[in-house]
Amino acid sequence: MGNGFPTAQFFRIINEDTGLCLAAAHGGTTYGRQEARDRWTGETGYISYSHTNDQVLVVSTPKNDRGEIWFFDDRKNSYGHDEWRLFNVNKDIRSAYTLHVGPLDGFSQPVELGLEGSGVPGQTPWTASDGMIWPGPHEDKVVTLLADGQGDHRAAVAGRGAPNQHWRFEEVELPGESVPTRRLGIYESGDGGDPLRWREAW
Repeated sequence: MGNGFPTAQFFRIINEDTGLCLAAAHGGTTYGRQEARDRWTGETGYISYSHTNDQVLVVSTPKNDRGEIWFFDDRKNSYGHDEWRLFNVNKDIRSAYTLHVGPLDGFSQPVELGLEGSGVPGQTPWTASDGMIWPGPHEDKVVTLLADGQGDHRAAVAGRGAPNQHWRFEEVELPGESVPTRRLGIYESGDGGDPLRWREAW
């Protein structure tokens, strides 16, 4: 086990009390119009545009969706340091996404979990033990499902002792894909395969 997580395995993160899992979901599409001016004629008008929003973290019943699957990255970074990130396998053409929580120091209330693009500085490191998951050095604050009283849940980091804080890792296979176990060298290119699939070197 890598820092308490399955090593070189894909897995679901399932809450023991509710049976719900952490998953990534499409963040929707933003549409808009931008004013433009023709530099030759001076005419102005509007150009319509759209862009895909970042993926978002959701809590759902397992449905065998790709967004339910994670892996633990125990590779050292280019400086030789451990990062201990939890990656969701459902990357898009712009980025892969990791499980992330914002600053916790000084917060006594739960802090909501989310996803962060893997290239964004300040990634959250994770540890698991005895069925609980916590960020960085904050062993007293663990991943928790909070109920809204209407049958829905959201994921947060909260103080130990609350309901819905125990998790299990359900290992799964992704045919033709491998958890990355080494980083591509600076002059090394990929294998030219599907960029949305995971390979041993990434």
